[in-house]
Amino acid sequence: MKRIIAFVTAVLILVSVLSACGEDNKQKSISLEKLLGDINAEMGISESTIEGLNIIKTEQDLKDNYNITSDQITQFAAERTSSKKDYMELVMVEAKDDESLKKIVDQMNSRLDAQLSTAKSYNPEAVDVLESCKVITKGNYIYLVISKKQEEIENIIEKALS
Repeated sequence: MKRIIAFVTAVLILVSVLSACGEDNKQKSISLEKLLGDINAEMGISESTIEGLNIIKTEQDLKDNYNITSDQITQFAAERTSSKKDYMELVMVEAKDDESLKKIVDQMNSRLDAQLSTAKSYNPEAVDVLESCKVITKGNYIYLVISKKQEEIENIIEKALS
């Protein structure tokens, strides 16, 4: 009887130790629309401070600008300017799955390449900014920041996603 009790106790201890070692790999869920508002507030970005600021509001606008379709995403938040002087672009997307994530990364990289090519033709001031940009993924979240304040904005996003 003592052996059975010792065996059961050992099994229970082993199960509790092994279950305590597992990590909770669930990704933090955030509202990208709220995050965009937080970024704008912290960075002082608004239609009155940035010439030609356009918030990309509809899934059709997202498709037109980035070739990202509604069946690939859970949510998005994006804005960009039409001004050469204050050129800025920020797009954040939550992909529905791994396959969508890969496609979205490719589509955002294509957008970045196109913007760089265009800037070389008519906006040399933006070339340095664009060359320092990259598409970043964190879990199912993908984002692209094109801005003179790129590093600061990326830090805000990383903090929110951590």
